[in-house]
Amino acid sequence: MKRCLLSVVTASLLLGAGMPARAASTARASIPSMIYAHPPRERIDPLAYPQFMQIEAELRNTVRRHGDRSVPNRFCAVGYRLKSGTLETVLLWDNAQLLIRWQGGDPAGVAEEDAESASFSPVTDLRSDVVEDGSFPLGTRAVMRSDVEALIADCRRFGRQYTVPPSP
Repeated sequence: MKRCLLSVVTASLLLGAGMPARAASTARASIPSMIYAHPPRERIDPLAYPQFMQIEAELRNTVRRHGDRSVPNRFCAVGYRLKSGTLETVLLWDNAQLLIRWQGGDPAGVAEEDAESASFSPVTDLRSDVVEDGSFPLGTRAVMRSDVEALIADCRRFGRQYTVPPSP
């Protein structure tokens, strides 16, 4: 899979020029709470953990199951260690305007068909589940626009950019 330097830049997920992730500054930069009740403890490089090693296959299978395979599909992926100690990688899917909260797949899975956990992970639709403020009870998938914008900015600055090329 070809990685590109395109990144997500707004809550409506318009494309723009991005910057490559900087691992050294990633751990030191403060982390806002974003979509989480408490700020994550730290950013992680998902590729450093076995449950996220199949990320490229996961993205391809997610597009096969839920996307338009005739066009390039762009993703931004950023990983966090949450307050509970749980590891999570957030996948921002530009084309589908979805936010996928992925806790990883089977670390023993090595084949393409083993990479299916992201396809079944919790999803927030950024077209319909984003609210302007929290003055009303939020649904189970609803997130505030400011929180999504903070997450997108964090992914743009510290995440990895992926493009799933068109497939027949």
